[in-house]
Amino acid sequence: MAGRRAPLWAALWAAGILVVTLMPVSDVPRLSWAEQLRVDKFVHAFLFGVQGVLLGMALASSGRAWRSPSHPLLLGLVVAVLFGALVEVLQELMAWGRHGDPLDLLADTLGAVAGFFFLWGKQRKAA
Repeated sequence: MAGRRAPLWAALWAAGILVVTLMPVSDVPRLSWAEQLRVDKFVHAFLFGVQGVLLGMALASSGRAWRSPSHPLLLGLVVAVLFGALVEVLQELMAWGRHGDPLDLLADTLGAVAGFFFLWGKQRKAA
């Protein structure tokens, strides 16, 4: 059931990421405690971890014959990281007070890697 709807959930989650990460900086609430703790990095990791999981699930349920059960999960990881890079480039190019940040991309990548290992662990348990 979740597998069949995984592409839809991955697309909706990606749209949500775009809305949250590309909204004008003036629309983003400022919380001094969150800035001091660098909470935004954890948010990035969470967003892209979930995106990696959803992409991996969508690709695994695509019905395509993969050489290995981990290939769709790896592809989901790569696509999530590339999507994170795209978001950072768009933030830099758009004139809404946002700026691309290599540390955000690192957090995106770490989240996507965590999502990959989550799915990979579930896959190994099921086998």
